[in-house]
Amino acid sequence: MNITLRQLRAFVAVAEHQQFTRAAQQIHITQAALSMLVRDLEQEVGLRLFDRHTRMVKLTDAGRELLGMAKRILSEVETTIEHSRDFTTYQRGRVTVASGTVLAAVLLSPFMRLFHDQYPGIKLQLRDMAEQDLQRRLLEDDIDMGVGTRREAHDEIDSTPLFSDTYIAVLPPKHPLGARDSISWKQLCNEPFIALSRSSPLRREIDQHLTRLGLSLKEMHEVSFHTTVLAMVRNGLGVSVLPANSQEVPEAQGLQFRKLSAHRLKRETALFQLRHRSLSPAAQLFKEALLNYVKTAKMHAHTTR
Repeated sequence: MNITLRQLRAFVAVAEHQQFTRAAQQIHITQAALSMLVRDLEQEVGLRLFDRHTRMVKLTDAGRELLGMAKRILSEVETTIEHSRDFTTYQRGRVTVASGTVLAAVLLSPFMRLFHDQYPGIKLQLRDMAEQDLQRRLLEDDIDMGVGTRREAHDEIDSTPLFSDTYIAVLPPKHPLGARDSISWKQLCNEPFIALSRSSPLRREIDQHLTRLGLSLKEMHEVSFHTTVLAMVRNGLGVSVLPANSQEVPEAQGLQFRKLSAHRLKRETALFQLRHRSLSPAAQLFKEALLNYVKTAKMHAHTTR
């Protein structure tokens, strides 16, 4: 069976006007074309839908039964079209983005507040997680995009650069190294070190950097999240190295942050998305707005003593 929307619209118009002339005028086609659409519909359903008289037509029993269904179908189609228009005009939509805890706090949270104010019909969902899980969640189609440390990506994932910042030393309150304006990697390696887990892209960058310098970390505690690193440093369990924007989270209050004096290490932050999956209009708008926000907010501009 091959029933078209044009046939249903023609059928409903004739049923409502009980004649072909006015029905044809309503849907802006000729009377001959209207008659053909109704006749084709009757052939498709295998039933006569109208009893035709000289000046008017009346629905048959089969026609009356079909009329209710036809109206519901057309109504649902119109609703779907209207919803689609809402998506393209950004009046509705859904965006799911994921990042590590620090980027969720210092970048995405303030940006999402501004985005929501401008596009209140778009529902935003932020998932904070360990950075090493971002690409897996993308490949599982669980999120629209992720924001994290730029690294060699999976073949099916594209990355768009957002900003870069430097790594800095993180010290407990009143730690003796805090008397210095800058600290060397060698000095840090002589201290108990709080590190992110080996699966973390940040940890891999630090390990590779230390290998190039011929250095290695002393006694270590390994944790999964930046906020745990900051808490352990605050409690005097060791020192650490984190991206400069870690200073901005509430857990950083009271800690000492110092520049690394030589062989500075930079962290590149990027936006990740699936290569062969088109973003929805809302997600594409979110991406473009985030790129613009990063440029104007100068996310790389962090200072330490």
